[in-house]
Amino acid sequence: MSQPPYPPQGGQYMPNGRPRPGATQSAPGAPSFQQQPRYIDYGNPRAYDTSVRPASGLTAARFAPAQIQRPDQAQPQSAWSTQTRRVQEVSQNPTQLPAVSILVWISAIVLGFALLLVLGYFFLEFVLTASSSPVWWPVTAFLAGISLLVIALVMFLADRWDPQPFPLLLIAVFWGAAIAAFGSYWINSLNSLLVYMVTGSEAAMSFAGPVISAPLVEETTKGAGLLVLMLLARRYFNGPLDGLIYGSLIGGGFAFTENIIYYTRILEEAGGAGVLILFIMRGVLNIFGHAIYTACTGVIVGFVTRKWGTIMGLLVFIPALIPGMLLHAAWNFTAGLGGGMAMTVLMYGTKMVVSFIFLLVIIALIWDESRLTRVRLGDYANQGWLTHEEVDMLATWKGGREGKRWAAQIGAKPVMKRFIRESADLASIRQRLLADGANPKVVQIERNLLQRLTSNRQELLSHAR
Repeated sequence: MSQPPYPPQGGQYMPNGRPRPGATQSAPGAPSFQQQPRYIDYGNPRAYDTSVRPASGLTAARFAPAQIQRPDQAQPQSAWSTQTRRVQEVSQNPTQLPAVSILVWISAIVLGFALLLVLGYFFLEFVLTASSSPVWWPVTAFLAGISLLVIALVMFLADRWDPQPFPLLLIAVFWGAAIAAFGSYWINSLNSLLVYMVTGSEAAMSFAGPVISAPLVEETTKGAGLLVLMLLARRYFNGPLDGLIYGSLIGGGFAFTENIIYYTRILEEAGGAGVLILFIMRGVLNIFGHAIYTACTGVIVGFVTRKWGTIMGLLVFIPALIPGMLLHAAWNFTAGLGGGMAMTVLMYGTKMVVSFIFLLVIIALIWDESRLTRVRLGDYANQGWLTHEEVDMLATWKGGREGKRWAAQIGAKPVMKRFIRESADLASIRQRLLADGANPKVVQIERNLLQRLTSNRQELLSHAR
């Protein structure tokens, strides 16, 4: 169930929220927040219910239970609910929202330079060792970039509900393309060499490299990027959809660099025609391969973080790698079996089915995110911060479209878009407080967002006059 409203302190109301018998009634025209807000039970998704949890142990909240904040002054009337032209007096100096930290921007810039160095290394290696013209290397990079662009566009659409800061998305791509890809390249090469030195068998090396080393090493190096993002900006890592988006971008970045390596290798063996065939196989039919593997880790870490808090999200990292590793190993093992055209058709047909399921999972997680947003914004509506009509507008695709269409008619569409975006952020913060407890820093973020909420509603009313 949604969290019931907390009654105002003082002698006018009893602990159950009802007016105390004999208490002085509110004067006519008194702010509506001084009266008990209309309460609606928005339910509570069982998957994210934090009300039943042990008081100690790994799944216990790190801080005391987070009580939902109540307005301490009259809130503006809802322009969306009433479309009124009256504006009530509210605070004119809201605290500004904290932007992503300078450390996030520095990390994005450093990783960007790292990617340039990695690409420069592979270009130099191609020039020094390949017999083909250096002009071919940019061609292979362009083909690899097409696949990355498609993945990025899909994630952009998935991220529209609660958009993540752009530098964090860059960090995800750069980590996969630079750190994970380059680190895995050398570790896998070393592991294959060690297997050959121990066994003296090329067959053992050919099996151990792709089927054992690659899944273990690559999923770990890619997954480490998720931990980096969580530590850099925990505020924006709030659930399975966030984990899927970050994981997919890390996997897409990794595949970008790996595809360049494979395309340049096949160029030496089969020429331009070989590059085109491999592009269709890797960059089209298997476009979501690495994105899916790392997204599995991201979804699990995101779900556990939302349900049980930050510490459990970090501790579940190793088990969360296993599904992606198994899928990766299964694909590489099947690819090494051979079997001719029939096996190839079966492999890529199966991969396309998995990719279709992956897209369905994205849709399901977007729906799950909107459902939880409605529940958590309902908590604030029950405290008087919002009207229940606004909750329906802010937490549904249909309501959002109608709200932006109406706001455009009064010249306030940018305000409405900001109102919707920051309300989704507020809902995520509320869920984090329920999972982690009343972390003072997060409580302050919630307070800032609530002030922004009031400011956005005030601005919409000023346009509606």
